[in-house]
Amino acid sequence: MMMPRKNDEIFSLRDLAIDRDQARANLKKDTAETRKRLQPANLITEAKSKAAGRVRKAGASAIGAVRANPGITATVAATATLIAMRKPIAKLIANRKTSEPDPIEE
Repeated sequence: MMMPRKNDEIFSLRDLAIDRDQARANLKKDTAETRKRLQPANLITEAKSKAAGRVRKAGASAIGAVRANPGITATVAATATLIAMRKPIAKLIANRKTSEPDPIEE
């Protein structure tokens, strides 16, 4: 009866050795993949890809919002344009000659 027990122990040790070797191979593979991924060029490429995906997603949701609310969008766009053009409009008004009659007033 001692024989089967020794064989079980031998097979158990062999299985442990196989598992250890497999774990070591997996660790080497994972380490190599991680090193490759952490190279600066690869990190930059990954960051660009993720940023482009986020921009596309934001653009798609913005387009959906514009299509859902065209009136609000037009109002916001007009307000933003007026705010952006306030200085040129103010200069135009200030540079107008007061001696020239307004064509509408005549």
